[in-house]
Amino acid sequence: MRALSATSPQPGHAWSRFSAAFPALVLAQLALVAGAVVSGVAGVSVDGGQPWTIAGIALAQAALILLRAVPILLLLSLPLLALRRERLRLVALGMLWSLFVVVQAALNQYFQVAHVPLGADLFGYSVGEIHTTLSDTPFDLRSVLAFGLPLLLLWGGLYVSARRRAEGSMRWTSVLLIAGLLAWLPSLPTGAQALKNDAARDLASNKLAWFGADIWRWSTSHAGATPVPASGEAAAAGADMPPLDPQFPFLHPEQTPDTLGAYFAPTSDGRPPNVVVIVVEGLGRSFSGTQASLGSFTPFLDELATRSLYFDNFLANQGRTFGVLPSLFNSAPFAREGFTALGARMPPGPGLFNLLEEQGYHTAFYNGTDTGFDHEREFMQLQGVQKLVDKTTFGPGYALNPFSEWGYPDKELVSRVLADSTQQPTPFLLAMQTISMHTAYKFPGQDAYLARFEQRLREMHIPDGELAAYRANADIYSTILYTDDQLRRYFDTVVRQPWYANTIFVITGDHRLPEIPMGEHIDRYRVPLVIFSPLLKQTRHFRAVSSHLDVTPSLMALLSHTYGLKRPAQTPWLGGALDTDDSFRNIHQLPLQQTKTSAPDFLAGLWWLHNGQLFELQEGMHLLPSDDAAAFAWATLRRQRYEQANAIFMQKLALAPDGAKPTLVAYQAAPQTLPPAGDAPVVHGLSTQSIEVAQVGRNLQLTARFDNGDARQSRTFVPLVVLTAEDGRELQETSGRALQLLAHGHQQVQLALQRPDACSSRCYVSVFPSDPETGKPIGQGRYHMPVDGSTAVGGAP
Repeated sequence: MRALSATSPQPGHAWSRFSAAFPALVLAQLALVAGAVVSGVAGVSVDGGQPWTIAGIALAQAALILLRAVPILLLLSLPLLALRRERLRLVALGMLWSLFVVVQAALNQYFQVAHVPLGADLFGYSVGEIHTTLSDTPFDLRSVLAFGLPLLLLWGGLYVSARRRAEGSMRWTSVLLIAGLLAWLPSLPTGAQALKNDAARDLASNKLAWFGADIWRWSTSHAGATPVPASGEAAAAGADMPPLDPQFPFLHPEQTPDTLGAYFAPTSDGRPPNVVVIVVEGLGRSFSGTQASLGSFTPFLDELATRSLYFDNFLANQGRTFGVLPSLFNSAPFAREGFTALGARMPPGPGLFNLLEEQGYHTAFYNGTDTGFDHEREFMQLQGVQKLVDKTTFGPGYALNPFSEWGYPDKELVSRVLADSTQQPTPFLLAMQTISMHTAYKFPGQDAYLARFEQRLREMHIPDGELAAYRANADIYSTILYTDDQLRRYFDTVVRQPWYANTIFVITGDHRLPEIPMGEHIDRYRVPLVIFSPLLKQTRHFRAVSSHLDVTPSLMALLSHTYGLKRPAQTPWLGGALDTDDSFRNIHQLPLQQTKTSAPDFLAGLWWLHNGQLFELQEGMHLLPSDDAAAFAWATLRRQRYEQANAIFMQKLALAPDGAKPTLVAYQAAPQTLPPAGDAPVVHGLSTQSIEVAQVGRNLQLTARFDNGDARQSRTFVPLVVLTAEDGRELQETSGRALQLLAHGHQQVQLALQRPDACSSRCYVSVFPSDPETGKPIGQGRYHMPVDGSTAVGGAP
């Protein structure tokens, strides 16, 4: 073969050269798709991965995105393709197209680390915060190949094309241009129906398309912000709602009922109890507690929950850490990109820290990271916290994590908190925020916890076919075990402190970590809430839905009603009482926001709004798509009211007329308890109306009645029964034949399954209508019904 000449004897036409070089870009695009799918598909197989379906959808999206890019690439490439010097033309074109490839590879790599596509949230952080976040990104052979292989194929293809002096044709370039323009007409194939869960859909999605669409959504939402309603208008967002205060739109009389007091005994010294709040980075319900979908990797927290008040269906109001402190300690609105993103413009307001400090509490906040991140330091200083310990003030004698830029690992954080515990003034409010359950999931002594992880897999009886998916995330699961162990060490130590007997401990997650697969969108928000105290008179598990926004109002109601403190006469708090009902329900109306720049979700009653779509929140915390127009209008009205109040707040930047120093009053019971979420439209559709369970020999005989509440024929469903052990492990499942019910029809179904030896004492059955393809619930079911010995159970909801 001849070497490339300095000039081309036949320069040809720039237009036709584009089609000659284009196959090199196709090869690079194929390599990008293959690398992204191969790297990520093992993780989604925990929940029934579909590698070939994922690959097909990813390929279809990548092909469409490449075609959509053709008009832009052609416009930018034509001046380069017109260069007379062949070597210069090759290098210039290669550099331009390499930029297109590198951007896609970088977005793919971000997803491999974070397991969520990068969008407009990139613009919600400072350069320093981005550097800290990306500093733990692994640089390994897989990362090198993710960038290197597509670039190698691109440059190799361009080189071969140049060596063969391929000139292409004007006709083929014109065809590519027309195809590229037409490619903007159809929508991208999302795989919403073909793929079983959000993890698979996120993996299959084209990350460049996601990035561009999210930036467009964010920029247009800023341009068309919710208008501020004029005073006295029906900006009240509904005739059944009072008008918004034009100065303090969230302000209202504080009448949160004390739903926790009945469970607590008086302190031994008659003084108010101490309060410890532990915020665990990334702690999600799907890998902690009974019935955890991935199995529980928090054995200590599971044991502590059996001695606590445990809220099984609890929600963080944010999908990342940016919102946890304002939500948890101040029940505050999100503003535009999170309350703390206001920085120096954050207005003062009543919160747990300043209210207790004003009534004689010593306050302290411990964090192993630099609290400058997400403006946490500014927020805590605004709350008047008396002692703030973070990475910058940790003190000598503690070792930074050598594997992470975030700061001190959780073992050092717990040691730092324990060092102060012997001289802790009482009463006190202490908060501790962990960090180890965050990328890069590396810490000193990890080998021992990797061995513990393997032991845990054996204890959980994980099927052989799923072991590879768990082991692909061994670093993450071992880190969860490590943090759980540090919490055990904390409690094992403070039990010997004199103040322990009069202390209330609150433990929750800031959000659910995204790096291990999530089955549904709601998984990102679902976290445990454990309230433990030696003062507890009884332990309980609650099935009603509550959120971070309800913690501070409920603690202040408890401390004022049961222990004699005072609370504000009026507050701007978004939350209310923690719902201690045994049934599955939601009496709250609350905003949720996954990232600083994402469109807020909203939950009102059992109706969830996400990206303009309506979902029904079902028992088991499942989201079922719904086309109920009345419910959509009802929920949208309530979301708009929050958005209008938030818009006024952004204009006024004021929470309450007396800021952080409100008038304090003694507890007074509200005229009535909080009603269920108002006039929420009734949930129709498929439901498991009743179930009877009886034991016959070694078998369980079930008789279930399924109802169709709609005035039209139901969709096809399969009656599904799941038997679980007391620790949440699935023991067995069985299903009936596929059914369809007539309008307002019902049918009784009989099912049977064998009672295994692992169910010798107590087990639980769940019965629900399921999708014939995915097995996911598609209607209201009956969940977690106890089966004791030979006792028959049953009844209607």
